[in-house]
Amino acid sequence: MSASNAIVAKPATPENFARYGKVYDLADDADRQVIWTKGDGWNDGFTRTPLIDGSGHLGITRGGAAPWFCTAMERHPQTEEALFCAAEPIILAVAPASDADAPQHDEIEAFVIAPGQAVVMHRNVWHDACRGLSRPAAYYWMAICGLGESPWVPVEGGPRRVEALEGQGA
Repeated sequence: MSASNAIVAKPATPENFARYGKVYDLADDADRQVIWTKGDGWNDGFTRTPLIDGSGHLGITRGGAAPWFCTAMERHPQTEEALFCAAEPIILAVAPASDADAPQHDEIEAFVIAPGQAVVMHRNVWHDACRGLSRPAAYYWMAICGLGESPWVPVEGGPRRVEALEGQGA
């Protein structure tokens, strides 16, 4: 497996992630999708609308570190899935939602999710497990569980190397 087919993760923004879902930035007081409140010595924010469409389950995954080869992906036809960092930035590799039997190598993109951000993938978006930007990292996810199997499917066209930019997230 060569690095010649590598993709470099880019920071997740509402604009560049729109094809796959939504981005909320709970670290940015200017995010209009978030309602902000303040008190004596604290402030907080919460999403203007529910994070996912349904009563989701909260989970945690512990992922390795970038770079890695994205060899297989899964998708969820019956639920959205939200992802957010525990403490360290993470990288999410995705491919467009489709009726195809497998994600396509040339359609894979990667996004850095920073602490304070949450991304919500649309139904059927192909995705790999996230990896830490510079070291192994844990992250939380929210989705409706128990809706059937979500098999991991090999990437059509072979693995795709996912990398972070030098110094990204530092």
